[in-house]
Amino acid sequence: MAEEFCGDNFTGGYRIFADLHTHTTYSHGKGSVEDNVRAAKFRGLSQIAITDHGIRHPLVGVGRKKFPAMRRDVEEAEKKFGIRVMLGIEANIFGMSGQIDLSEKDIEELDIVLAGFHASARPEKISDIAKFQANLLAGRLGESGKEQIARNTKAYINCIKRFPVDVITHPGFWLQLDTFELGKACADYGTYIEISSRHRVPDEAGLEGFMKSGVLFVINSDAHRVQDVGKWDYAVNLAAKAGLDESRIANAGDKPLVLRSRR
Repeated sequence: MAEEFCGDNFTGGYRIFADLHTHTTYSHGKGSVEDNVRAAKFRGLSQIAITDHGIRHPLVGVGRKKFPAMRRDVEEAEKKFGIRVMLGIEANIFGMSGQIDLSEKDIEELDIVLAGFHASARPEKISDIAKFQANLLAGRLGESGKEQIARNTKAYINCIKRFPVDVITHPGFWLQLDTFELGKACADYGTYIEISSRHRVPDEAGLEGFMKSGVLFVINSDAHRVQDVGKWDYAVNLAAKAGLDESRIANAGDKPLVLRSRR
């Protein structure tokens, strides 16, 4: 196992110390909590978050009954490997209202809250199918109209305003967004924008809009396999090409990681 990992978190000029988006066998990842934490340790990371899918994700969503077992696994792995291990969920944004599949009590039990749109998550209302989810193909092809982009963006902003979301995951995957407007809202509320290596979003134009908004970022793997934990070539290359300063990456450098949901 050890030879697969570099043991160095100085990547692409950025000193990334945490992978805040990883999946395990609790949803549809391939490795256990311990496997992911071991990988993070070998990558030279000092922190990792276990963030399996929210309950509305069909077949692989994590039910609340699993939270205690997940917490035990997180605590055991943290003790064994000596790095910070956070328990989180990648919640689903599933309606124009910005609703997510976490309750206030759920959020209190977690260490970090991620949220993103997943095409298979059940919509909140029938009307949302037409307003929010029916544009999936157009979004993937980059052909959504201005009104649809505005609706998509509004749903995300509603989510940010309603819930203490720490990270918006893979923005621009499935749905086209106004990255400047979304970035402004995230900056106002203390939510980070993820640069996702797995989904390769945002693209250059999207990142430019986010950067102009003043929002802060995180670079994540969205690892579904153990060997992908702490791997983010696309993200660091995009960030470096755009001239994104390390000071605007919340999980890089010498600064402490500040999470909105824990304030």
